[in-house]
Amino acid sequence: MNERSLPASPNWYCSRCSDVSSSGLLGVGAKNVVYLVDVSASACKITGELAGHRDLVSGFSFCQHPEQSHICVSASTDGTVRFWDSGNKTLIREQAAHQNPVSAVHWSPVDKNLVVSGDEKGVVVCHWFHTGDTASFFPEPRTIFCLSCSPHSWTSVAVGYKDGMIVLIDVSKKGEVMQRLRGHDNEVHSVAWCPVTGEDAFSSRAEDGDGVDGIPTEGETGCFLASGSKDQTVRIWSTAKGKGVMTLKLPFLKRRGSAVDPGVKERIWLNVLWLKGRTTQLISSCFSGELVMWDLAKTGKQRWSLFGSSSEGQNHNRIVFNMSSVQLQEGRELLISTSMDRDIKCWDLESLGCCWTLPTLGGHVYALTFSPVGVACLALGVGDNMIRVWNTLSPQNHYDIRSFWQGIKSKVTALAWHPRKEGWLSFGTDDGKVGIYDVFSNKPPQISSSYHRKTVYTLAWGPAVPPMSLGKFLMNSWQLLPFAPNLLTQQSLDRGTPGETTSQQKSPTSPRGLL
Repeated sequence: MNERSLPASPNWYCSRCSDVSSSGLLGVGAKNVVYLVDVSASACKITGELAGHRDLVSGFSFCQHPEQSHICVSASTDGTVRFWDSGNKTLIREQAAHQNPVSAVHWSPVDKNLVVSGDEKGVVVCHWFHTGDTASFFPEPRTIFCLSCSPHSWTSVAVGYKDGMIVLIDVSKKGEVMQRLRGHDNEVHSVAWCPVTGEDAFSSRAEDGDGVDGIPTEGETGCFLASGSKDQTVRIWSTAKGKGVMTLKLPFLKRRGSAVDPGVKERIWLNVLWLKGRTTQLISSCFSGELVMWDLAKTGKQRWSLFGSSSEGQNHNRIVFNMSSVQLQEGRELLISTSMDRDIKCWDLESLGCCWTLPTLGGHVYALTFSPVGVACLALGVGDNMIRVWNTLSPQNHYDIRSFWQGIKSKVTALAWHPRKEGWLSFGTDDGKVGIYDVFSNKPPQISSSYHRKTVYTLAWGPAVPPMSLGKFLMNSWQLLPFAPNLLTQQSLDRGTPGETTSQQKSPTSPRGLL
C-alpha cells in the first residue's frame, strides 16, 4: 500500500529546527513533534515522528558521526533537551539543565558525544551524550538566537544574539569568550563555519560597496565564520582577528508581474549555510523566499546565483527559516529548506533546481471531501485559514497540492463540492463566512456579503425548487441561510433564529443550490 502523509508545518523563527542525517533522513520540528522524512529517494516519504516535548520544538540536530548517525537531539521551549534514536523512534534521555526556554542546539561535528544548547537568558549548556553529564556557562547576559559548533575544534562554539553580537567561546575553559564580533545591528539569525581552516580561501578585497573591516595577515591561524542578520546583510568574519572581512548585501529580487512591497525588507529571516567541500560557496535566504548561492571568490556586481531560476514557481514565496544539506551515497548533493509558506523543498545543488515539494499543514484539518466529479480530487479545510486541493492520483507528483487562501480570514470548517460542476468548491469558515472557489481558475472566490454570527459547520448543495429556489443554504446551530451561487455578493435571505421574524428578499432561480 502506497501511504502518503501530510505533516504539520515546520516551526517558524527558529535558527536550526531541521537537519538531515548522513543517510538522508530529515528531521523537522513542527509544533511539539519532530517529523522524520526520508529524502534519499527521488520522492520523499514520511517515516515517523518523535513525540514527547510539552511545548514547541525550537532546535534539532543529528549526530554526523557514522557510528551514531541515527542518534539525534531536540530542544524545546519547555526547557528540555531530548536525545532520540531515530531508527526505532524512542527517547534515550531527557535533560533539564536549562531553567528557561531553549532557543538553539547543535551536535558537534568533531566530538560525537558533545551537544551544545543555549537559552533565551544567555545560558550555554554542554551535554555529554555518553555520560549524561552537563556543564553550564554564562558568557553574555543576552538572548541567544543561534549557535554553531566548530567543524575543526570541539572547544570552539559561535553564539549569535538578539542584539546583533556574536561571540566565540571556548567550552573547555568554562565558556570563556575568545572573540567578540561586532558589526550587525540587529538579530543574528544564523551562523555557519567555513568547512576548511585557514583564512586565505578567497579574496577579501572590497568589491562594489562590500565593506572590509579587517584582512587576515600571513601567519595567522583561524577559520572564516559567516553570519546572517535581520539587518539584511551576510557578514564573513576572521576568527583569528575577530573582525569582519566581507559584507554581502542581499539582492532585492522583484517577482515577475508583481509590484514591489515596500515593507517586504522588514519581514526577513536570514539563514546561511556553508556547504561541505565548497570553500567559496555560501547559501543564504533572501527577502521573499528566494535562495541564493554566493561565490565568495567572484568579483563584480552579481556574485550570486538564484535557485530555481530555470522555471517559474520553484522558489518559496515567503521567508525561509532553515536549510540543511546532505551528500548521498550515489554522489547527489541535496539542500532541504523550510519556509513560512508551509512547504518543505528539496533542491539539487548541481543544477540549483527544485527536486520536489512537500506541502504541510499549519493547523487542524476540520473538513475533507472527495469531489464527486473530479476523480480522486480531495479538498481539505484547514485551521491555518487555507484550503488544500490534492490530486491524489497524480503519477509524477505524489503531493500535487494547490493551496487557496484569498478571501479566507479564519479556520475553514466546512466544505462541499458541487455535484455536477467540476471544480466548484464551496466553503464555510469559523467566523461565519461562506464562499465558492473555482479551483481550476486563478480567480479569487465569490464571498457572500451575508454571514453567520458563529461557525459554519455544514454545507450541502441542493436541487432547485422553482419558483422560490433559494440557491444555497448554510446551517449552524442558530441560522439557516440560503444563497444563490451566482449572486453571492448580494444579501442572502436570513431565516433567523428560532422564533425570530426577518424580512425576506427575493432570490433568482438557480439550477442548483447549497444547503
